Amino acid sequence: MSRVKEGEYARKAIHYSASLIPLLYYFLFSRSLMLWLTGGSFVLMIVAELARLLYPKYYHIYLRFFGWMIRSYEKKKYLTGATYVFLGSFLSIFFFTKNIAVISLLFVTIGDPTACLAGLSFGNIKLPGSEKTLEGSISFILAGLLATFWIPEISILEKALGGSLAAMIEYMPFKKFDDNLMIPIITGTFLQIIS
Repeated sequence: MSRVKEGEYARKAIHYSASLIPLLYYFLFSRSLMLWLTGGSFVLMIVAELARLLYPKYYHIYLRFFGWMIRSYEKKKYLTGATYVFLGSFLSIFFFTKNIAVISLLFVTIGDPTACLAGLSFGNIKLPGSEKTLEGSISFILAGLLATFWIPEISILEKALGGSLAAMIEYMPFKKFDDNLMIPIITGTFLQIIS
């Protein structure tokens, strides 16, 4: 029996679709255009999030369309993961070289949702002190490697180390910070240092 909660497949589909950000950056768009797109999207998300959190009318409209797929803690107090995806994308593109930004963003947009679905679907070995599973973490690393193998400028060993670090970030005590922000920033910093 699958332990995937209602709305989780939709959340992960949106997460996977965010891979367009690094792919458009790598293949089509300039750094400056991507900064405008991700920065502008982040600002629009902040405006929408503030409207949702501060005005009951907008909150009810938001819940009607998205309530079935957002997490309980996101409903009233916190920003949604999508807002952090745009912030993490903007900061990665701003601070890191193109290849490292793309790799870090693919880790979060491919590795992270794959880890969740794998862990919920067939994960049995719980990591100590966590609801995360070993199967989910391994899936994260493998999916991250598959998503980035085609980028030749960074070695497979560096990608494996970065993917392993990215998988561990969810396990670390960053409860106040969303992994959609922490994974690309920490992983990108690490890859920038070692490559």
